[in-house]
Amino acid sequence: MGLDIADLFERYQGVVFRRCRALLRDDADAEEAVQEVFVAALSGLGRFRLRATPLPWLYGVATRHCLQRLRNQRTRTRKRALLHADDAASEARDLPAQVDLARFFDGLSPQQQELATLAFRDGLTQEEISAVMRLSRKTVGRKLAALARAAEAERLATDAWRG
Repeated sequence: MGLDIADLFERYQGVVFRRCRALLRDDADAEEAVQEVFVAALSGLGRFRLRATPLPWLYGVATRHCLQRLRNQRTRTRKRALLHADDAASEARDLPAQVDLARFFDGLSPQQQELATLAFRDGLTQEEISAVMRLSRKTVGRKLAALARAAEAERLATDAWRG
């Protein structure tokens, strides 16, 4: 089965758009990102190892691309897009807790930010994260456990600091 970028675009542009829109929170930015994702996919098409479907690969390309766009934007915009949910409950969050979470998130590597976004914001399973990030499920589990330990240590340190 040969892969054609036009076929990939026709079949998956809607999914890629929804992913970009979910992360970037803007239709125009998402449309631009979709084009950039497929340009990146075109250049990486030779490295793609055909499995059951190219969707996890495109999803990963889109996620990494959008997170990079967010990293390049002002810090406040990135934090709002990645850390705050759309629902009204996010409006009621405790401001000190938001600041603590944003500071913790800033201290993570890009891979850890991607992992946290996929797991905690998007609610993907370890198997789904494994497919998107091209890591073993066991590695994903270990990295999530390490993030949880680091978050707990940060919370304890913050609680001690506040007295």
